[in-house]
Amino acid sequence: MDGITVSVVVIAVTFAVVAVFLVRFLIEVRKTVMAVRGLVTRIDAELVPTVHELQGVLANVKVTVAGVASRVDDVTSAMAAVGDTGRNISRINSVVGEVAGLLDRTSIWRAGVAAAGRHVMERISRRKG
Repeated sequence: MDGITVSVVVIAVTFAVVAVFLVRFLIEVRKTVMAVRGLVTRIDAELVPTVHELQGVLANVKVTVAGVASRVDDVTSAMAAVGDTGRNISRINSVVGEVAGLLDRTSIWRAGVAAAGRHVMERISRRKG
């Protein structure tokens, strides 16, 4: 065997090995393509109902948001009423405190006048006796 024959045999064996691996590779690529087609078909079949459900959910969310938005004014007015009530209670507290202070001062004056009156009566009664 000369060098050319050996080279041809080596090249032939190399091509045979490459062909075997290439055939196996092409078979795997074909299986992968078929699996991807099946996956795309399944996704397409499941995606359409999911999109329809999502549209229904979005419509419900829009209705809910519209309902909440329509009640914002009611909540705002209720909060304003609560604030007004708090301010009124504060004013009432202040007035009641002032009246209580006035009554305290009046009772002190009354006690002072009564004590002064007793003192004056005692002095008058001592002078008579």
